[in-house]
Amino acid sequence: MKNLDFKDKVVWITGASSGIGASIAMQLNTLGAKVIASARREEKLIALKFNCPNPDNMLLLPLDITNPLSIEKAIVKVQSLNGLDIVLHNAGISQKGLVIENEMEVDRKIMETNYFGTVALTKAIMPLYLKQGHGSFGVVSSFAGVMGIPGRSAYAASKHALHGFFESLKAEHMACKLHISFILPGFINTEITAKGLCGDGKPFGRVETSHRLGMTANACAHAIIKGIAKNKKRIVVGNIEVLLLSIHRISPSLGHLIIKSHPMRTMRNFKSKIHRIFNFKQDLVLEKQ
Repeated sequence: MKNLDFKDKVVWITGASSGIGASIAMQLNTLGAKVIASARREEKLIALKFNCPNPDNMLLLPLDITNPLSIEKAIVKVQSLNGLDIVLHNAGISQKGLVIENEMEVDRKIMETNYFGTVALTKAIMPLYLKQGHGSFGVVSSFAGVMGIPGRSAYAASKHALHGFFESLKAEHMACKLHISFILPGFINTEITAKGLCGDGKPFGRVETSHRLGMTANACAHAIIKGIAKNKKRIVVGNIEVLLLSIHRISPSLGHLIIKSHPMRTMRNFKSKIHRIFNFKQDLVLEKQ
């Protein structure tokens, strides 16, 4: 199958104000796509457009996917354009806390944004896709969308739910040229963990070390765009942690055992020990000289 050429393709990106979404918007704009950038923070969208190479090809569309009226207004605007080729569902929030620590309000808020908000927007888009006979969805999920992650129960539940929803949507519309890509990022250096909700509903407040040391948002965006261009149904993005998904697919019990043992932390500690031993030996050699 020939790779997709993004030139003049209309691509709608939610959660485009920062992180992966902003990087995808910028790179697609460079590739000649007509980007619709959506997020709640309009000032961030304005900054994004100001820094993009082809501002005339970027439409800013403030959107809160948890607000039905906001979705309705956005759809009216999109319908006035010359078709819609791809929607990248990237808006969402993370969560950190054990099941017994999480207040129910936190679980509801995560589901309201990550699942119900995405579903509501998809339902509003589908009539347009069915009318034109084609369309694509890129669903930014997570490793937590295919396996349970400790401390991420609500987040994992919301992402698992999206997989079920979009697989059913695809099955219901076999006659329409509907393509769906599930995007599974690993540890990406963005603010998602800092903004993630703790059990009491307050933001975690800092980027977790695994993410801070992870792949950059630009590199992640490049890999996602490459996967979409190849019409991949599953796009896994990350560094060495992507091996975990392969292990989990072969042996779910082994995959869960590994994730429970915090493998990235163990690897960092091991590297740190080796570094200290090496430096100690170097000091001994220098002392003898």
